[in-house]
Amino acid sequence: MARFDPSMLKVEDCQDADTLNALLSLLLEPTPELRSHLVPSVLLRLTARENPPSTFGEIVSLCQEVVSEWEWKDKGAFINGHPMIGEVKGGLSGQEQGGGPATRPVVLKRLAHLNELYCTLYPGLRYITFVNGRPRTAIVPEMEENMGLTVSPEPLPDDSAVDRPAVDSPEIQERVRDPDSPEWRNECSRAMTDVFLIARARLKSLNLE
Repeated sequence: MARFDPSMLKVEDCQDADTLNALLSLLLEPTPELRSHLVPSVLLRLTARENPPSTFGEIVSLCQEVVSEWEWKDKGAFINGHPMIGEVKGGLSGQEQGGGPATRPVVLKRLAHLNELYCTLYPGLRYITFVNGRPRTAIVPEMEENMGLTVSPEPLPDDSAVDRPAVDSPEIQERVRDPDSPEWRNECSRAMTDVFLIARARLKSLNLE
């Protein structure tokens, strides 16, 4: 297959499995679940429709409909295709997280620890949020609030204790959520909502609305 160029894409091209996989990998991040579960299911529904979609937004909506019907473990694995907040990575994720001035080291260290805490509290998930142009420093208090932690001052002081609370502390270990719990599933649903907000924002940035 030739190198994927989204600027040349037409909606009807998405009837092809490789093209649909390339587009969705760009919008939703590449994962085994996307290739093996999402693409075949979306293609099946596309071919079963009397009226094919007229916009890429309709295809994203169809993807969201399909994913909503998955088992929770598959939803978690799909979410984990997105890089963690603060990870240095290329592509659209890097552009979305890297806007504005360079992120201070103390902020990156705090984000790395918050990611570790989150993955401990919600095993099988990673923290996803629709950055929407915000700098990484704005995500620190959001993550802390999400986990019920004391919110750091803004701006984050350079001498902050970025590794508190400890992952193995009672404060964290006593609050670990089982994947079968309502709290875990609610958090998975919140993250999935943001995954598709990110996808729609990417459509806009690629002029594919």
